[in-house]
Amino acid sequence: MENKYSKKEKVQRREEVDVFRMNNYYKNIRTLKKIASHLVLILFALFAVFPIYYVVITSLNSIGSLSASSLADLLPNTKMTLVNYSQIIFQHPFFIWLRNTLILTVASTFIGVMLSITSGLAMSRLNVPAKRMLLYMLLILSLFPFTMMVIPFYFMFSNFHLLNTYLGLIIPYSAGAVIYSTYLIKNYVDGLPTSYEEAAQMDGLSKAGALFRILVPMARPVIVFAAVLAFMGPYTDYALAGQFISSPSLYTLAIGMYYVSQGSITMNYGTYAAFSVLMGIPIFILFFVFQKYLVSGFSLSMYK
Repeated sequence: MENKYSKKEKVQRREEVDVFRMNNYYKNIRTLKKIASHLVLILFALFAVFPIYYVVITSLNSIGSLSASSLADLLPNTKMTLVNYSQIIFQHPFFIWLRNTLILTVASTFIGVMLSITSGLAMSRLNVPAKRMLLYMLLILSLFPFTMMVIPFYFMFSNFHLLNTYLGLIIPYSAGAVIYSTYLIKNYVDGLPTSYEEAAQMDGLSKAGALFRILVPMARPVIVFAAVLAFMGPYTDYALAGQFISSPSLYTLAIGMYYVSQGSITMNYGTYAAFSVLMGIPIFILFFVFQKYLVSGFSLSMYK
């Protein structure tokens, strides 16, 4: 009996050793997977951050063109200077260009988002005639690049004497925001239950009051997301602004960037990079302030 029990004990000990070895094996596998995944994420992060670092470090160098740069210019050194920034701010009307850009972007964003809210709510909750056809038309229009409309807009606005005016750019910018944002807001509102506005109507609100006082606050994430997208388009646009604006007093930041960075023969890449950094600061602030809304908005645009 003692030998029998000793054999059982040996078998149990062997099983315990095997289980311990297997646990260690799987622990090592999990550790290797974590290390590999972190390395991959670090590589992707470096890949994403490197262009930003390259622009910033280039803006602090006094190189004139890419042919004059070297690998040593990518590292921080004692030759770094703020001369590119000082030239942009003190030798050019940078703040006038910024003012013009903000007037265009804020006005077109406000008009485009307001129209998108009303259109999106109507497409989602009201029986609009030819609703399906309108949605398909918006979807098809969103597939085409907006630059295709430069020539038709140019001839049309020249006949109405809207070139070299704020209104001549606000109209197409607002229309571009409506095309995409209406479909986006409509899809978001479709996912909201109708019981909320029905309860509001039972409490005495009208149909319009229930839509705007109940659904609009609930759709705040997608509205903010649509507003940021509507802001980004006019803020970074050169195609329309470069063709519609010829008066220096109405230049936007995109036109000013092209104007400032042009040298006698080649592009002054250091100045171009410095202008890019200055122009990117408002966008960075915008994304930082509304980051929680943008995350839900990006997930909505991916999965809806």
